[in-house]
Amino acid sequence: MFDQAQLTQLKQQFKGLEKASSDTFFKQKNVIKQVLAGKSVNCLNCQQPLAFYRQGKSVEGGEICCAKGCTSIALDFES
Repeated sequence: MFDQAQLTQLKQQFKGLEKASSDTFFKQKNVIKQVLAGKSVNCLNCQQPLAFYRQGKSVEGGEICCAKGCTSIALDFES
């Protein structure tokens, strides 16, 4: 199996991954809030503005994306 040093290293790697995932989640959450509030937010890749597009006439979902499509955040709304 694993010795103590390997287990410690795996735990540290997992902590790093967990923190990176958490940071990404909160950054994406802030982008969603800003775009839905009507603020101007640019794509990190192409620097074009992000916009919200509703899926048809439904209020169940939509997408936040840039014109080039390098940023795309799918949204599902629950009622």
